[in-house]
Amino acid sequence: VILDVAVELETAVQYGIASVALWRAVGNPFELAGALNNLGADLLEIHEYGAAREALLECRQLYQALGYQRGVALAMHNLGCAAQELGEYAHARTLLAESLRMRHQLGLRRGYAYSFESLALVNEAEARDEQAVQLWAAAETLRSHIGAPLEMAARQQGMDALARLRAQLGAVAFELAWSKGVHMTTEQAIAVALS
Repeated sequence: VILDVAVELETAVQYGIASVALWRAVGNPFELAGALNNLGADLLEIHEYGAAREALLECRQLYQALGYQRGVALAMHNLGCAAQELGEYAHARTLLAESLRMRHQLGLRRGYAYSFESLALVNEAEARDEQAVQLWAAAETLRSHIGAPLEMAARQQGMDALARLRAQLGAVAFELAWSKGVHMTTEQAIAVALS
């Protein structure tokens, strides 16, 4: 199964490259930005973080020129994920926080959950374990309320992170942090994410 997923991702990247070339040739900047975002996301999945960053930087620039703030927020989020994977945690936090602010301003509640999860990973990397657990809990609660479950691959990443955090904090501290995150309002969770 893992080999099939890897082959599918490599195929998706090849289709993404072709899609970018097509929209660039057609001269449609909106569709080009979307293709660049999709390519960047696929490149993140296969751990090609530098190439992902290049695609996502162009994507963000196009969306900014078009004034499409939802697209800018998505590109900034994905750029933050690339920075996080590259170990650039301060830069990742800046990008992810700005994306969350934009999503909040636009009312993109599903996007909040992605932001909470990504910022939880940054918090974990920076040894801010209680905040990381709170953000994972807030994200799960929000997803439950809005009916937007986490995708399977990302769910495994979350379970792995939670196992590491439980081991780091111990069961009692983990459960206390989880309980606090579950009962946060969205505004409280945003405040923790931006702190």
